Amino acid sequence: MATGFDFVYGQRVLVRVPLDADSADIAVGTAITSSGADTGFYKNVDASGETTVGIAVEKVSSPSADGGATVLIDISEESYYRVNPDTGTAAETLRFKTCDIGADGRTANIDASATDNVKIHEVRTSDNALLVSLIVAAYVGV
Repeated sequence: MATGFDFVYGQRVLVRVPLDADSADIAVGTAITSSGADTGFYKNVDASGETTVGIAVEKVSSPSADGGATVLIDISEESYYRVNPDTGTAAETLRFKTCDIGADGRTANIDASATDNVKIHEVRTSDNALLVSLIVAAYVGV
């Protein structure tokens, strides 16, 4: 069973980002977003359908103020992760589909495709796990 977005293989691109004061503690394998954070800051995904910018590669405690802590994240779309669905059972028919990050930021929501941040490459029914990569948030103008 996966413990979040567990890195399997690929070319990582690591970036350090400042955390928002409202971010919870970050564990390795947690999806990170700018949704709901103050401008210029990031936090853990805490609702399904939030746009994801990357996956945390280190453990960090929640900051007491905006920018009071930073977290190193993998922003590569070429990294592959093993992850479990938030609810339900992964079926072979999910292969080559997209879905959202689960509301806990550590699973895939196989019942939703609002932001489609997760590409499903392979399904392992033996342990209800998915092999996925991310479609990182689209860049926007200044």
